[in-house]
Amino acid sequence: MKKPYEASFNIIRAVSAVAIVLYHYSYIFYEYGIKESGPEFLKFENGDYGGIFVAVFFMLSGAALLYNHPSFSSVKDVLNFYKKRWLSIFPAFYIGWIIMYVINSKRVGGWFWGGPRKNFLLSAIGMDGYFLHLGMNYYCLGEWFLGGIILMYLFYPLLLFLWNRARIPSTVLITFLFLFNFRRHYFSSAPDTNIFIVLIKYYNSHIVISDNMCLWTCFMDFWLGFIVVTYFLPAIKKRTLKESLIAAALLIIATIPFQMTPLPLNKLETCTILAVLVMLILMLLTPFITKATQLNALLNFLSKYSYGIFLVHHVLLYGIMWLFKNYHFNRVTSLIFFIPVFAVITVTGALLTLCADTITKKVLSLFDALFTEKPEKPVSGSD
Repeated sequence: MKKPYEASFNIIRAVSAVAIVLYHYSYIFYEYGIKESGPEFLKFENGDYGGIFVAVFFMLSGAALLYNHPSFSSVKDVLNFYKKRWLSIFPAFYIGWIIMYVINSKRVGGWFWGGPRKNFLLSAIGMDGYFLHLGMNYYCLGEWFLGGIILMYLFYPLLLFLWNRARIPSTVLITFLFLFNFRRHYFSSAPDTNIFIVLIKYYNSHIVISDNMCLWTCFMDFWLGFIVVTYFLPAIKKRTLKESLIAAALLIIATIPFQMTPLPLNKLETCTILAVLVMLILMLLTPFITKATQLNALLNFLSKYSYGIFLVHHVLLYGIMWLFKNYHFNRVTSLIFFIPVFAVITVTGALLTLCADTITKKVLSLFDALFTEKPEKPVSGSD
């Protein structure tokens, strides 16, 4: 049975897309040394805004999957799930990647600029950005968290099983691994007095991926999406408009200490807490946003093409801002300039998505025509 449409998912996805692009846009002002001041949508006292909204995306992915796929009744259901996820990710990724690969190859004057040919395999499975910390490969499109999302999709049937069969112990275990991962280096100088310390040292010496990209962090965010959609979303829907507005205001106030006051928390712990608060705030504000027809239409449009926006935004930001690196900006003009920059990114992302959808439909239709048995024509005979 298909679940009713949940408007808050689109709103959260769209707002997060804008926030991620604005974060990277702000960072490029520092990276390129663009004069004067950028939007400064970067760091706050206990973390950074990029970390918050990446966490929101993982939480939203977990929430949306659990909402739409709360169970699998057979292996065929699982395979169909993987098929749909593959079609939602790879056609657009392959098209965009091929374009950028050709551009980069022409720019550097060779086709094998990313190391051994086996490195193409990482791009083929969408994991080149995620494993870039291991060395140069053919990564040229998207973000590292594309690989993280792919891994979460692969693990989803297992996580769903744990959610349905062992919810409390799994929550405790995932939370422990998430929190302990930040503190594992405390044991690096400890004497090898037991197997526990030896194993931690071995782990520390071999796992070099940053903590924000670590599987334990991705699992925690994804799992929190399960919790939000199961326990918080139904409660939010029961609130009156007045109650929702008051609750959203209180949660906004609750974010202020995390942003302005030094706290004894790890950066990712802070970003994770704030990501949950952002999701809840947007869920509470959804009834008001949906009443604003034009704003709601814009957010739905951005949500529809958010994946395309993610794929192209970084390369377009670098290309566009390179042309303006000698211009003088201030806080106001940099924010105003963000509007046409984001418009170009959105249009490009939408075109990439539409192109991928068109090609995918044609290819699938071709396969259906090739592998679907056609009924035999009746043989006409004479009496």
